[in-house]
Amino acid sequence: MTGSLLLNQPLQRWLAGAPAIKLFAGLLLLFALLLVLANALVVNFPAWMAGVPLWVATLLLAPQIKVAQRKQIGVLLLVGAAGLVFAGWSGSGGRYLLKAVEGNQMLLAMLIGVSFLRLVALAGIAASEQLPRGQRALQQTLLSTHLFASVLNISAALIVGDRLRHARNNQPLQPEQGMVLLRAFSTCAFWSPFFAAMGLTLLSAPGSQLATLVLFGLPLALAALLFSAWEISRNPEAENALGYPLQWSSLWMPLVLAVLVIISHLIWSELAVLTLVTLIAMVFSFIWLALTRGIKGLNDVGQHITVGLPGLCSEIALFLGAAVLAAGVSATMNALDISVAPEHFGALEACITLVILIVVAVAGMHPVTSVVLAGSLLATSVTDPNLLGLTLLMGWAVGVGLSPLSGIQLTLQARFGMSARAMMWANRYYALLIVPLCCATLYGYEWVTDMGTSG
Repeated sequence: MTGSLLLNQPLQRWLAGAPAIKLFAGLLLLFALLLVLANALVVNFPAWMAGVPLWVATLLLAPQIKVAQRKQIGVLLLVGAAGLVFAGWSGSGGRYLLKAVEGNQMLLAMLIGVSFLRLVALAGIAASEQLPRGQRALQQTLLSTHLFASVLNISAALIVGDRLRHARNNQPLQPEQGMVLLRAFSTCAFWSPFFAAMGLTLLSAPGSQLATLVLFGLPLALAALLFSAWEISRNPEAENALGYPLQWSSLWMPLVLAVLVIISHLIWSELAVLTLVTLIAMVFSFIWLALTRGIKGLNDVGQHITVGLPGLCSEIALFLGAAVLAAGVSATMNALDISVAPEHFGALEACITLVILIVVAVAGMHPVTSVVLAGSLLATSVTDPNLLGLTLLMGWAVGVGLSPLSGIQLTLQARFGMSARAMMWANRYYALLIVPLCCATLYGYEWVTDMGTSG
């Protein structure tokens, strides 16, 4: 049997037309994902081995990262590398260097695995649908985009935003539409197991539990969404705005996946949540493609490896840079025997940390960097990792929503013509509500845990 008969025709066409560098980088990212899963499920080997293909793929794809992002990532790498060199010169940097090479690989494996869900989610988007108008349409768009984004991250906001812009003949989005996308996306960080915020939090607050973080984070997201819906009902301009309430064909997936993750975590509690999320996302995507697309699903997977996975290079590079920074800072502080952590990390300290995280986010620091640093700096004083985890999730969700320099806001500004000043002004009442509400939740969590301990 000839080699051509061993491959189906769609797969042959994909292999023949794939750009070599992107194809190789995509395969490296897939290989890194498989190594991480193998290390978690089958055999144990040094974790840095799975980090190597991540670094190689990122170096190959570096030219396609935007200049501004390259500068930001370069700063992280330079500062982190300087710390590692100093610690190495002091004779204590070896293990931190390996941590830098590992590069947040569990989180990156989750991002790569979850990205395959786009192949499922895009099937529920109707490109030619007549869009409804008015306050109710925007409120429905807020909720449905939130559920959609809870699995697909920023891709959901872009998909819905592109559809709204198309309906406006490629004119900039209305302020009400932009605010709906911003709130729907940013509030996912409070609770979603498929969001990068949750993955990084579970790594930065070792011992924190997914069920607890979701239990306390979900009401915050609900409160933020209800307040946003109330703002829409009070805004007369919303009556003239188009909405895009997604259909059940695209909304069932986030609900099913969230339930699967929670149930699987209860059954296989010994497995890390990031491993479960990655596995469920991959298995779910492949089963769905096999049932609905058949042999054509192989072509979809091939296209995603060639285009979708390389398209993650900016996020992957940012997480790798944050890993180097965290390793460098930790190595330097260890070499100098310095600790900035408070003697006790309770609700008050959590609230102070939350405010600092929000302030540095508004100033332009990416939450990946601030969350990793906060986790490493506070680790020695934390006795309740769930309290730290909740703080980090809140800092991410609120910081991204309020900062005009966050990734989602910059995207809304550049892609959809939104005004940074207008979004800041529109967020003024939201900020006054959500920050005190987060602090009240932190104190409420401490009170509940203290009652449980004393009882």
